[in-house]
Amino acid sequence: MRIISVTALIAAAAVGATVAPPAAADFKVQTPDAETGEIAIEPLGDIAHDPLAAHSGELSSVQEFEYGVNGFWRTELELEQERAAGPGQSIHFSQVTWENIFQFSERGQYWMDSGFFAEFGKTTLADTSNEVTFGPIFRKEFFHTINTVNLFIQKDVGGQFASGRPGFLYAWETRIALGTPIEPGFQAYGQPSGFPEYNSGWPQDNRIGPQLFGTISNFGPGTLKWNGGVLFGIRPWAPRETFRWQAEYEIHF
Repeated sequence: MRIISVTALIAAAAVGATVAPPAAADFKVQTPDAETGEIAIEPLGDIAHDPLAAHSGELSSVQEFEYGVNGFWRTELELEQERAAGPGQSIHFSQVTWENIFQFSERGQYWMDSGFFAEFGKTTLADTSNEVTFGPIFRKEFFHTINTVNLFIQKDVGGQFASGRPGFLYAWETRIALGTPIEPGFQAYGQPSGFPEYNSGWPQDNRIGPQLFGTISNFGPGTLKWNGGVLFGIRPWAPRETFRWQAEYEIHF
């Protein structure tokens, strides 16, 4: 899903040592949904492995607390911890994030469901900057599949460590709607820094792989939704495997 010129790849590699990539957290596909009064707790995370030590050991963990303000607006508070790739790295509490999703239509009301994502992340680390992320969310259901795409812009803001250019992020999920307790699918994530107008200097990072999805209704007073699997890195920048997980416990009032 990423078009890379040789020149742009060399340029990204040249500045990669001095420009920090965005946080490794958020291997999560956002959905364009908001429900009045819904409260949810959502832990998610990932850990990466690679034969090259400099690309191995990346880890992120996020705890999200969600509230459906109304049928248009869903807001979340996130606490993020991460460990950078490479030997000898430690886990740090890295960011507090305020996330918002705006639902533009009822599910299935139009040819495609749509929404908008907006997030502000406040860093807790001395050598990194705050960041804003925003962009559209699209979902289309056809032939027993549920297909969701996120097309986001991310920009460092504030402080001497903020980079001057925005970056483009994408996430894509296809889930096969079998109507069974566990359903298969796949996800893909990436940062196309090779596009000149969005060349933030971040190293190229594309990951794609199979996932499993499940829902357990009437789990106590609420519903438990989960998904997880493995993402395979598209070389040379991404780690060879990234194991990710996500769970969400929803209570409706």
